[in-house]
Amino acid sequence: PFYRYNIAERQVYFSAYHIAPAHVPDYVHGLNRYRPEVITGYAFSQAVLARMMLQQRLALDYVPRAAITSSEKLTAEMRGIIFRAWGCRAYQEYGSVENCCLATECEFGGLHVSPDFGILEIVDDDGYPVPAGVEGRVLCTGLLNDTQLFIRYDIGDVAAWSTGTCPCGRDHLPLLQELTGRVEDAVIGSDGRELVRFHGVFVNLPHVMMGQVVQISTTEYLVRVVAESGFGESEIQEIRRRFSERLGDVKVHVETSSDLERTPNGKVKAVINRCSDRAGH
Repeated sequence: PFYRYNIAERQVYFSAYHIAPAHVPDYVHGLNRYRPEVITGYAFSQAVLARMMLQQRLALDYVPRAAITSSEKLTAEMRGIIFRAWGCRAYQEYGSVENCCLATECEFGGLHVSPDFGILEIVDDDGYPVPAGVEGRVLCTGLLNDTQLFIRYDIGDVAAWSTGTCPCGRDHLPLLQELTGRVEDAVIGSDGRELVRFHGVFVNLPHVMMGQVVQISTTEYLVRVVAESGFGESEIQEIRRRFSERLGDVKVHVETSSDLERTPNGKVKAVINRCSDRAGH
């Protein structure tokens, strides 16, 4: 199966790397078997699974309390697909693996920052605060991670403070108006899978500073790497092995570069899809 159950914490984990039309019945079986009250994970992965369930006319035999999405922007289209497939509302959550900021969506749709978790600033190119309604770079100072302290950490996202208040009345929590970061393309597998979040192929490679995945076709990829001295064949082969784990028999070209392709706002896109069957979000 494409899921595993964690008895100690009563959690069921589903693979984000195997959501393909042929595998969807197994995902549905796992959800109906364990009936999780809250479904949480990558926004895109949840939306893809929900869409494939609708296409195959597969349904849950219960209604979850909520879907909580992370890692990518939750669009109105994604919300609609999740609601039609699962019958529950999707809520957006904004955070980071560094545990230095957190914002969560309330029942009225407001995205509220939790200042006890971390201090979130929105600044201009010179590092000064921008007024409400104006987009700027997100800086985070974590308050809970006592292992590695991040102070005014430039997380690479773009956001804006709200110009109004939220009907929920939680005025003590700063309110975000717009969050435009973390929008990237999806990779399309030869079996119809659609995947995001490819940062795992670069984990624990000591000479890789930054990496970027470019899909050329469903069976061919270019991996750009900003590398330190010492990067060589062993790490290249490890990158290829990790691709084969996720996507099967594919061709992977690895090239080193002094920098990576960036968006107009200066952010590196982790995944760029240039094949004819392009998918993005």
